[in-house]
Amino acid sequence: MSSSTTCPFGTRRTRRWIPWLSVAVPSLGWLVFGLYPSLATVYYSFTTYSGLPGTPMTFCGLCNYRDMFTSNYSQLSQAVVTTLEYVGGVTVLQIGLGLGLALLLQRRRFGYGLYRALIFMPQVFSVTIVGVLFSLLLDPSSGPAEAVYHSVIGGYSSFLGDSNLAIWLIVLVNVWMFSGYTMLVYIAGLRRIPPEVYEAASLDGAGAIRRFWKITWPLLAPSTTVNVFLTVMGSLGEYALILVLTQGQYHTQTLGMFMFNTAFGVNPDLGLGSMLAMVQFVLTAVIGGVLLWALRRREVSL
Repeated sequence: MSSSTTCPFGTRRTRRWIPWLSVAVPSLGWLVFGLYPSLATVYYSFTTYSGLPGTPMTFCGLCNYRDMFTSNYSQLSQAVVTTLEYVGGVTVLQIGLGLGLALLLQRRRFGYGLYRALIFMPQVFSVTIVGVLFSLLLDPSSGPAEAVYHSVIGGYSSFLGDSNLAIWLIVLVNVWMFSGYTMLVYIAGLRRIPPEVYEAASLDGAGAIRRFWKITWPLLAPSTTVNVFLTVMGSLGEYALILVLTQGQYHTQTLGMFMFNTAFGVNPDLGLGSMLAMVQFVLTAVIGGVLLWALRRREVSL
């Protein structure tokens, strides 16, 4: 049969190009929408540039880094502290809630699939929808949360307008939105544990609490590694939910929100914003590397 014989996807000669095209198309997309913006961000961090059309771009070397770590250091340090508070709160609550839900729903009972779907459903919603929903619920003048708060406690709260409360409310919204994914990862981990291990422990007289600490928790180490790593990495870069709920006001300006406000705010400074993006990248890479090393080491030690 000649090389020009037709096949389901064209001639044999044409079919040889299909694997190369399959690699070339996504690679081109990555170059245009991934690598180029990343390299542009690195370059912009060494310039003074507002990002507005028609404005000049001037290369200034390390001027943005010098200014940020001198005159603007207090803002940067506060943003880092707020970010760490946010990441810590989200990680502890989301891992705890996800594990608790997984333990409740690990066995196939009536309505099992429905409960899983309902818990996972918030993750399907866009951040904008979730943000607008909770903005209405937590509205201090007309939201139902204010009515419940006043009837139960007898006082009033500004909720997202309270500097001592706003960041923790956003933490709770984030946990509500993404704990379903954490639950599914833990359910998959629970199903990998052989039932015979629990049966042997029960014959030895181990109660439910002891079985959890001696069997379930150690054997869930790989699932915990995945959940903790993904939760921390996602929280470190969070800004969209905060943007919709508070725009970074009331002690909610994380490093990602600080970068967004600087680069695209009322007085945009794309050069300084790009510098903050580089700081966030380094911080995320360091925390991610140390965290992954510690979690992997924990898996081996258990």
